[in-house]
Amino acid sequence: MTLFVGGVHAVGKTSALTLACKILGVRHATASQLIREYRGNVNWSDTRQVHSIDENQRALIAAIKHLEQDGKKLVVDGHFVLRKAPKIHEEIEIAVFQELGPRALILLEAPSQIILERLQGRNDQTWELSEVEEFAQAEAKHAVAVASALSIPLTRLMLPSSSEIENVLMTYFPSRRLQPFK
Repeated sequence: MTLFVGGVHAVGKTSALTLACKILGVRHATASQLIREYRGNVNWSDTRQVHSIDENQRALIAAIKHLEQDGKKLVVDGHFVLRKAPKIHEEIEIAVFQELGPRALILLEAPSQIILERLQGRNDQTWELSEVEEFAQAEAKHAVAVASALSIPLTRLMLPSSSEIENVLMTYFPSRRLQPFK
């Protein structure tokens, strides 16, 4: 079973999910990590621009299907919309999400100014506040469309803590919580 967690670049997906998934004993991977593992190379830039979108999505689908065949419970963080170039965004086709077959979607959100500051903190000066706002709106709109098309739940969380993420994940992985250390 797979849960898909989306959100704009620098919203904090990986940071929030890493601890929550560890506590629940569920594998967490970024979409880019799975694509890299499957394809053996990277084909996007430091400015979050993605090339070979179709090839990457096929690789992501194959990687997730392989993990699910092995019985893995998986939380994947990625995007509903990709940045092809500054101010050029492309929705990931709903058919890709149908093939991924997530049980539910989670969208992480944060104020655009915080996102911009985080991106700039990563030495990515290619973003403007207006683009971050536009990208976030596109990400949210497409997340709703994907959830509707797949008839699966979508949970939207604004600046969630790791424990808030953990609580949502426990809805889908209730028996996976690790026992506290004594």
